[in-house]
Amino acid sequence: MAPEPTPEPVNPSPEPVEVAPAPEPTPANPFPPYPGCDGVVTEPGTNGRVPASELCDIWQDPFHVRADAAVRLEPLNDAYEKTFGEPLCLTGGYRSYEEQVRLKSQKPTLAATPGRSNHGWGLAVDICDYSYAGERWDWLKEHGPEFGWDNPPWARRGGEGPYEPWHWEYTEAVDALRAQGLE
Repeated sequence: MAPEPTPEPVNPSPEPVEVAPAPEPTPANPFPPYPGCDGVVTEPGTNGRVPASELCDIWQDPFHVRADAAVRLEPLNDAYEKTFGEPLCLTGGYRSYEEQVRLKSQKPTLAATPGRSNHGWGLAVDICDYSYAGERWDWLKEHGPEFGWDNPPWARRGGEGPYEPWHWEYTEAVDALRAQGLE
């Protein structure tokens, strides 16, 4: 017995839809995770209330910064250490809201309004005073941006804010906050 013919579909299939081309593969992250820090932020929290799970320890205790900032700061420090024979000296990193309040009461004309500091997002560090002069400063100004870190224009001599050569920010994330109206 011969097989029965396949019946025609009642509803013809729709015309093929043009499919967008596959995206270009993303190049490998030049700043890979390091032990204890994957560089991924899933819950950024709020200013001064960043969850501990989103912060990474860095080379200088007791400081830490947000994970995405840490995976860019660590290689900057590695390059700095190769150049100068010692790690970049820090005086500050992430600041809880309570720390921001305390600092504002101690330095009312210098510290940011609590809840408005990029330290509160884990996206800023302060460097030691001997690092913002001479060849170390020149090196940081030249190479910091290669790693996504910079002394922001407002903190430079003649900028819109107080002169703070020690204040450095992870620019990609700060720019994203600014675009969202959070910075």
